[in-house]
Amino acid sequence: MKKRIILSALALIAAVACQKTVVPELSVSTTTINLSPQGGNQMVTVTSNQDWTVSTSDNWISVGSASGSGTLSFAVSAGAFTEASARSGQIVVKSATLSQTIAVVQSAPAAPAETSQNSFKALALGGTFEMSVPQGYSYTVKCSGDWITAESSGNGLLLHVAPHAKAHEGRSGQVEVLFGSSVLAQATIEQSYRNVEPGELLIEEVYFTGSPIEGSTSPSMDQYIKLTNNSDRVVYADGVLFVTNFITGTITSVGAYYEYPDLEDGLAVNNMYAIPGKGDEHPLAPGESLILALAAIDYTASYQDGDNVIEGNSNAIDLSRADFEFYDENDIYPDTDNPDVENLDIWFKTSRTITSLHNRGFESYAIVIPPYDETAETIMTNHHWEGSYFFHFNEWNFDYDLADEDVWVIPGEWVLDAVNCCTEDSFYQNPWPAAFDAGWTHAGDYDRDPARFGKSVRRSVKDGKLMDTNNSTNDFVPNSAPSLKK
Repeated sequence: MKKRIILSALALIAAVACQKTVVPELSVSTTTINLSPQGGNQMVTVTSNQDWTVSTSDNWISVGSASGSGTLSFAVSAGAFTEASARSGQIVVKSATLSQTIAVVQSAPAAPAETSQNSFKALALGGTFEMSVPQGYSYTVKCSGDWITAESSGNGLLLHVAPHAKAHEGRSGQVEVLFGSSVLAQATIEQSYRNVEPGELLIEEVYFTGSPIEGSTSPSMDQYIKLTNNSDRVVYADGVLFVTNFITGTITSVGAYYEYPDLEDGLAVNNMYAIPGKGDEHPLAPGESLILALAAIDYTASYQDGDNVIEGNSNAIDLSRADFEFYDENDIYPDTDNPDVENLDIWFKTSRTITSLHNRGFESYAIVIPPYDETAETIMTNHHWEGSYFFHFNEWNFDYDLADEDVWVIPGEWVLDAVNCCTEDSFYQNPWPAAFDAGWTHAGDYDRDPARFGKSVRRSVKDGKLMDTNNSTNDFVPNSAPSLKK
């Protein structure tokens, strides 16, 4: 019995002696992973004699395997990174009581060597502009004024510019797109205080003579002005004033003429008619025109004029489809109103009856656009022309006080375009500063020329654009056929 016990003990000792102690092992092929801003992946090999698991400190780090056994490889990857500072995290590989830490660093993208530049010109009514911004960056946007706001759109930003009202001068602002402390993109915005700039909307034609009536020495009253968008963008005619100049630059056939005080900058005007609208109601595409009819009547057909019926004139022009008409309500001579044609707003007129164009062409005309906060009342209060002017006729000389006249000075910066009409035998002086119009044009070759009826003054066209040198002698073709004549 004793011997048997001894043998069993010896067998147990032998069995225990045959078992080897297993020591845990764990190693990784790298302890640092560097990824580019564009992202990508890198392989890590785990060597272990045990089962192992993988965990990450941040969800931007992806691993191909969350666990394994023995020696295996897995991928470490990350997506594109757009922030201004590098980001870092960790991968921990655990096996039994052992662990290995792998540092993961993804670098930030480098700022572009050059800043993207944008520039925009906004009208007074505001607008939206698309700003280009380099891609692959997270950024913040800084606007210099609360009248500019930005929102992301596609591959850039939409910049919204608020209306610029009640101002006499433009304003400028800046938008900066910041990548950390670096400027990715910049935009400058210049906003005008008006919705159309000088030279964009032009007086293309003035038909002041009227059409001849067979058997009569008087013409029809089918007078009109044609305004045309000569720019490459949409302009808005709302608020544009059509004005006649107070100063006459003519001398009569008997030698009578007026002498006026110097007016270095600005127009001395009396009649003022405004195209109605709040800023965006009357858009004109490039090349489009507006017709301002003195009366929107079909002059080829008979029409009612007060208590009289005027017979139609086959030589005349149908103005019943004009865009606007001059309608003058008065108790002396009733005007004819076409209800289908919008009336111009009367800011001021000198005639106590109805306004018409001088059919011999002894007038000069302009289109101007005042700032939003200018009205007929403010102009008449703040812009009255002061001083004296003189009438000369042989040995007679008379002086007149401008304080007694209905005449106002329109600042030169408001002027969009101007045209002076005269005849060669009557030209005496330029009725305004040469910057507005240094020449003159005509319908009729001399004063009271009967051949003038049915003739117009029309602007020349060169390379698809209206001529605009601020000299009517160069820019206009005198004695032209009216453009509305069929």
